[in-house]
Amino acid sequence: MIDKIAWIHLTDGRVLAARSRGKDKFYLPGGKREPGESDAETLVREIREELGVEIDPASITPAGTFEGQAHGHPEGTIVHTTAYSAE
Repeated sequence: MIDKIAWIHLTDGRVLAARSRGKDKFYLPGGKREPGESDAETLVREIREELGVEIDPASITPAGTFEGQAHGHPEGTIVHTTAYSAE
């Protein structure tokens, strides 16, 4: 199981997505928490690192939890994504 925190950002009916260099799929921006990090701390850090964007921690709101087959991993490897919206 891969545990991931992600940011859902909607603008004009479009969802912001990111694609890593050399990858063929788009993902919700975010990533894995570091030891001792809260979901909010992980979200702020990952979005800063991946996109160079500062989100407002006070605006973080739960958006949903999703699970599915992890792309590029052996069959049966599940990614568990806890998603949040934020300004």
